[in-house]
Formats: sequence, C-alpha cells, structure tokens
Amino acid sequence: MKIKIIFFLFAITISINAKSQLTNLGNTGTQLGWYRIGTLTLPQQGSNAEISISSGAGYNAVYQQNGQSKIYFRTSNGSSNNNGFYGSGVFYNVGQSKIVSEVKIVQKSTNVWDVYCLLTNYTGEYSFVFFQSATGSFQRDFSYGEPPLNSVSISLKEELVVLSDFYANGNVGIGTTTPQEKLSVNGKIRAREIKVETVNWPDYVFDDAYKQLSLEEIENYIKTHKKLPEIPSAKEIAAEGVHLGEMNKLLLKKIEELTLLMIEQQKQINELKKKVGQ
Repeated sequence: MKIKIIFFLFAITISINAKSQLTNLGNTGTQLGWYRIGTLTLPQQGSNAEISISSGAGYNAVYQQNGQSKIYFRTSNGSSNNNGFYGSGVFYNVGQSKIVSEVKIVQKSTNVWDVYCLLTNYTGEYSFVFFQSATGSFQRDFSYGEPPLNSVSISLKEELVVLSDFYANGNVGIGTTTPQEKLSVNGKIRAREIKVETVNWPDYVFDDAYKQLSLEEIENYIKTHKKLPEIPSAKEIAAEGVHLGEMNKLLLKKIEELTLLMIEQQKQINELKKKVGQ
C-alpha cells in the first residue's frame, strides 16, 4: 500500500509540473499552404509560450529538407493596445529548409488562440510540434485551411534578434547556404563604415630609391595587356571578386605614381616656359 501511495503522489507531481509536450505535426505532402496547427490556451498577465515545429526528412531523407521554426507568443497584462488583440509574438526559421513562411494567431478569447502557419510542402511523416510554457497548454489540431476572414488576429513578424555577443567558428552565410569565406553575403550590404586592416601601405612610392615606370613604359604595357600594371584584369575580378584592402592599396599607389609624374611634367613645363621667355 505504501508503494502505491508513493507512486500515486509521484504521478500527481509529474502532472502538475508538466510544462512541455511533444506531438506529431503531420505531413503536408504536396499540399503546401495554410494549416491550423492547434489551439493555444494561455492566461493573461504576461504569460509566455514557445512552439517549435521541426521537419521530418520527407520520404527520402534529403538534407535540404531539414529545418525548424520557433514561434514565441506572450499575453498582455489584461489590456489591449492592438485593436482588441491581447498578445504579441514573433517567429523565426533555422536549418536548411524554411518550414514556416507566415504565422497568424487568431484570437478566440482573451486566453485562447488558434495558431495558423503557412507551411512548405513535405514537412515529413516524422515532423513534430514541441510546446513549452509555464502556465499554458497546446492542443494539436493539424488541418488544412486558411485563417478565417474578419477575425481578431495578428500576423507575427519573422525575425531573430541576438542581444548578446555572437561567436562563429565556421563560415557564416547570409542569403547563401554555401559560404566559402568567414562571411559570405549574397546581396547588398549597408554600413556606416567599413574598416579593412592591411599592411605595406604604399608610402614607399615617395622613397628616393623607388623605381617608377615612365609614361612610355606604361603606354606600352597598356597596349599589350589592356590594363594598368598590377591592377587585376576584368576576368580576374569576375572570377575572384574585388579584395577591398588590396585594391585600395593599388589604387592609392597609382594615384601616388601619377602625382609624381605630374610633378615631373610640371617641372618640364616650367623649364620650357623659362626657355620660351628668354
């Protein structure tokens, strides 16, 4: 009897302290689109919930099909600053596959919401939903269909904000899944300032010992190679890109060499003026 009582109390403790649940999501197959994945129950006063959706590997374990989406939702403090909606949230995707393209939360009451996701095709037979919350619960209801029109709802913003220092030992790709350098960006970069560390800055051009090509030598080089000496060709740039640090050094070197040639030419012009004046 004592053993049974202890086991009963242990079971009650597990039930009370259960804060997470894992269930099978379901396979979208060839039918990508909007799905209601379940109903979230979460009390007001700033309660939090996390819903993770992880893909299976389709039917053929393709590497590119693996991915995970995380949805974070938080209730308000019992009042609404969003047209009668009593909560807020965000979501993001990680992995090789973008499982969820959009998330819409439809409010059924101030404590109950239906969660709709715009899912990719072939989420996989072994895809699953993992729910975590200290105060809420989640009831899976995987069904195909768009969110209801004219409902009290919000569309979550897709974003991942990192507020701590971030360290990566491998290559980082933005807009590419095959980065070949420490940082590869397939797209535009906007910055206030870019600082490139480099060595051997070309002040040596102004040393007396520096041997500079004459204009005639430069002309002959251009006729033969169709480019300036030391400057990469268009073919090399197309294949390897522009190395900003090295290119800035080369361009500055050419400016310094051109400046010296102009100074020398001005001296010759001044000598000619003297001769003409005599």
